[in-house]
Amino acid sequence: MDRNVVERYRLALFGRMVMGVAHEVDNQLSVVLGFSELIQMAAGKEEKARDGAGKILSAGEKIEAIVQQFSRHARPHVPSPEPFVPVEVISGILLFSRYDLGRNNVTVLPPPGFPPGILHADRRDFGLALLALLFNAAEAMSETGGELSIRVSIGADGWEFTVRDQGPGIPAGFEEKVFEVGFTTRTGPFHTGMGLPVARHLAEEAGGRLQLSNGSGGGCEATIRVPLKARV
Repeated sequence: MDRNVVERYRLALFGRMVMGVAHEVDNQLSVVLGFSELIQMAAGKEEKARDGAGKILSAGEKIEAIVQQFSRHARPHVPSPEPFVPVEVISGILLFSRYDLGRNNVTVLPPPGFPPGILHADRRDFGLALLALLFNAAEAMSETGGELSIRVSIGADGWEFTVRDQGPGIPAGFEEKVFEVGFTTRTGPFHTGMGLPVARHLAEEAGGRLQLSNGSGGGCEATIRVPLKARV
């Protein structure tokens, strides 16, 4: 897959999240403005002022983190594998994507735990691959809602990152067709049929693979497996 295709998908995906990021920033700004007014009104009451100042600081730090993470992952770049802690990337992308993922009564369930360890890959491409799987899972539940869960594990063969939804699953005979560039069963401007092909390409670029399967209790499971040793 041509790198320009990856970057076009990156910009399209992050473009759709702009309103969600604006919503999250606006939420935190309302805290900043509200408690700023409270501090002014509570002049002379030291304890209330200190508590209000702490809330303002916390909201300001969240705004900074949301904007920084969004900007870092949205920016096109030349792939450069490096060692990093996967939990940092997963937490970062959920910080700015949770609002959009949670539309249509979708509940995002972060990993219940993170095993210690280092992943060797391109940090931002790894984040983009996971985002593609997360949005694909959320879109599968756009009519019914449900839980979108993430599981992370590590073993002798490497890392496993699994995104599971409660949608209708993959129709029989479409197991490979869903990886064709431009193929989609959904309508609308955001459904470009690029998410799964890009996610598979980026997993393979990291020396790993992407596998889709229907869950035993329904829904779809998308698992990225990446070896412990970086591709050279």
